[in-house]
Amino acid sequence: MSIHETIVYKDNDGNVYSGELYTPRSSDSESHPGVVIFPAFRGVTELEMERAEILAKEFGYVALVADIYGKGIRFTDIPTALTVIRPLKADRMGKLKPRLEASLNALRSVPSVNKNKLAAFGFCLGGLCSLDIARHRLDGVRAVISFHGTLNPIEGIPLDSLDDISIQVHHGDLDEHVPKSNVDAFHEEMRARNADFVFVSHGKAMHSFTDPESAKIAPSGVGYNENANKRSWTATLELLKEVFA
Repeated sequence: MSIHETIVYKDNDGNVYSGELYTPRSSDSESHPGVVIFPAFRGVTELEMERAEILAKEFGYVALVADIYGKGIRFTDIPTALTVIRPLKADRMGKLKPRLEASLNALRSVPSVNKNKLAAFGFCLGGLCSLDIARHRLDGVRAVISFHGTLNPIEGIPLDSLDDISIQVHHGDLDEHVPKSNVDAFHEEMRARNADFVFVSHGKAMHSFTDPESAKIAPSGVGYNENANKRSWTATLELLKEVFA
């Protein structure tokens, strides 16, 4: 079993966020690895919460489904979501980074979390968030994983070494939303950073291949792929076991 609670936290500018926290049912004196999960464009959904519950219940990790939009802000359609997403992606240092730091700090504040054993993963926009966690070299982060995430580097920042953070990227080979030029640029960035990275291109998989509901809420070019979903999740669990050992 695991314990689920909604937590409210703030960034340094006073913006308020609401995340979903899952902790193992064990003594508060025990120390557990912590994982931040960044959602796709809709914000916190059952998809991310189910993954968080598995991490807490079956693996003994503390898992926080993060909120980067703000308390009570959730989306059901892409055009509305883009009004918030575009400014965040356009200013990843000034607007997005503080939200990532706030989410990681909220996880660190849980008494049972081992602050030296942290990881992050996310879906689509959340994949970008997770990769940026590595790019910012935030303390205690051992691994980041991206599922069909945006891969663009942050413009204008130094390409510092990432050889002490394990990076895993799961990409759909048929993903029309992440062009090959972005894939190539990501590989160039990781090589320049001497990164410990794995890039998996899943055959027959489109964008949003982890979400069974994706085709219902998004335009063409997205779709669930059972093989890619299962294989990417298995690889994620193996990486977490490795870095938290």
